[in-house]
Amino acid sequence: MRRLIPALSLLLTALLAPACATTPKAPAAEATTPGLTEQAFLWEVKDGRGQGGTVYVVGSIHLGKEGQLTLPPSMGAAFERSDVLVVEVDVTQVDQARMQQLVLAHGMLPPEQPLSSRLDVETRTLLTEAAARVGLPMLGLERMRPWLAAMTLSMLELRRVGFEPGNGVDLAFLRRARQGRKEVLELETAEGQVRMLATLPEPIQDLMLRDQLLSSFRSPQLIDLLVEDWKAGDGEAMAIHVLEGATKPEYLPLYEKIFFERNEQMARRIGEMLAQPRTHFVVVGAGHVVGARGILALLQAKGHTVRQLPKAP
Repeated sequence: MRRLIPALSLLLTALLAPACATTPKAPAAEATTPGLTEQAFLWEVKDGRGQGGTVYVVGSIHLGKEGQLTLPPSMGAAFERSDVLVVEVDVTQVDQARMQQLVLAHGMLPPEQPLSSRLDVETRTLLTEAAARVGLPMLGLERMRPWLAAMTLSMLELRRVGFEPGNGVDLAFLRRARQGRKEVLELETAEGQVRMLATLPEPIQDLMLRDQLLSSFRSPQLIDLLVEDWKAGDGEAMAIHVLEGATKPEYLPLYEKIFFERNEQMARRIGEMLAQPRTHFVVVGAGHVVGARGILALLQAKGHTVRQLPKAP
């Protein structure tokens, strides 16, 4: 579970860290030419019937430190060959006023039911310490439902030590698409993602918050670990690090909502794209790509051909 919250941070990027607020340096291309045996976190998917188009699937790290992520040449080459960029949510186009309305409607507690009133003594103490650490008034946290408090603290903890969505893979390709006037499609909406989090069962929300408070000091190290998996093109290691908690019955409902149900929906959409005579470049969170119930496995089960590409173009 403690590896889950940092991996979810894009879900509130549009709300907590608007793309227009800061303009960190985008990930650059790798300066050296890698060997053919080095794998990128990039897969080519072809229609199993030998018809239709091609879909390139990139597993993304949503936040990074400046200079931490570099895009291998094969990703840039595949992007240039593609007609359409496909992302989970185009955070550059999110209506901030609408997002604020959604959070007020789905992320806030009634004034007479403050967050601390539902927490035990230890968790209340951890909450107070976390709020002070990130410079967030406790009064603001008291009004938040547990899911929103957990995600807010996670994002602020990561930004405090230099992780920014502006340094992530998603925004790097969104910027390129806008500059090159390439078509951009969304697999989901920011509103849908907020509603998904808001409908998590209350006990699961409480688990999310407590786990975030207990693991907040480790969140940056966990992101660093995911970055290393991404750089190595190691889908198996990524699956272990992101999806480990799904083996625990108490957390499985959360993983079903956050990952597996959404993976099925995304895989369906990608299957529809494969039937078109165009090339799509799909960028989704790395945790959605990997594992036995990940997008790639679902596409293979439908008879499509999937192969991982090397870093070299």
